[in-house]
Amino acid sequence: MRLCEYCARQIAETDAVCPYCGAPVSSSRFAAGAGGGGGVPRTIEELRAFCRAHHLPLEQMRFFIGEDYRQPRAFGIYQDRSGDFVVYKNKSDGSRAVRYQGPDEAHAVREIYEKMKSEIGNQRARAANAGLQRSAAAQSSRGSRSSSGRRRGFRMNSVWIYILIFFLVVAGRGVIDGVQSRARNRHNGYYVYQNDTYYRQGDDWYRYDDDLYYWLPAVLDTAFEENYEDYYEGPTWSSAYGGEDFTGSSYYVDPDDYDSSYSSSDSSWDDDYDWDWDSDYDSWDSGSTDWDSDW
Repeated sequence: MRLCEYCARQIAETDAVCPYCGAPVSSSRFAAGAGGGGGVPRTIEELRAFCRAHHLPLEQMRFFIGEDYRQPRAFGIYQDRSGDFVVYKNKSDGSRAVRYQGPDEAHAVREIYEKMKSEIGNQRARAANAGLQRSAAAQSSRGSRSSSGRRRGFRMNSVWIYILIFFLVVAGRGVIDGVQSRARNRHNGYYVYQNDTYYRQGDDWYRYDDDLYYWLPAVLDTAFEENYEDYYEGPTWSSAYGGEDFTGSSYYVDPDDYDSSYSSSDSSWDDDYDWDWDSDYDSWDSGSTDWDSDW
């Protein structure tokens, strides 16, 4: 049990909303308990929210949260018909190794959470090593050029130089105008898209959940993400937008305390690890995972 931060009544650890006053429960509820250390999700639903907040490419990662996935090469967690929580790994040959099966959801979530962290670390190490190899190959290629090739200058007459300068100036002006236009439209504040209310705070997006009556981290669909400025309503809340005032949310950060480098995913969940993955999900190579081991 814990105390609601607003009405000071006792509520369950798993409550997302206070049953007495309706206030959202701070994300600090993940800080302790059977799940372990600070910031670790304790339920499958919390783990799903965690993955959305950190933009984890679960399909490319081959992690299946809340699903009894049966194809080869997969990690997953789900609750079976008996009520047990199952954490598993499907090997390359399709056989399954069960890491945990039992009634402790927090423990099960912690197992898959730690495996996700391990796989992200392995992928980053692989990508860094590949980058070093490409750099070494490029240097070797440059070193093998003949001395006559290195001495060969790049010749261009004055007319072409002027033409090049002209196009560079025009292109640069276009880029600057585009950046300035985008910056003008990257407002913090409220957006309404397809009857849903969103709030942008820095680089983070949140959507008001009409069923749960509180704000949640949001992942934008492509149409909204590419044209979000078209749906901007304003910096202050109005009942016309729907939902509730975001400033009452546990995610809200006062502008006076807001740093341009702030990200809610950096201040919540697990502060000791950089979970956010690069937006280019093609860089994830699930083939590099050891799929033949038990875990």
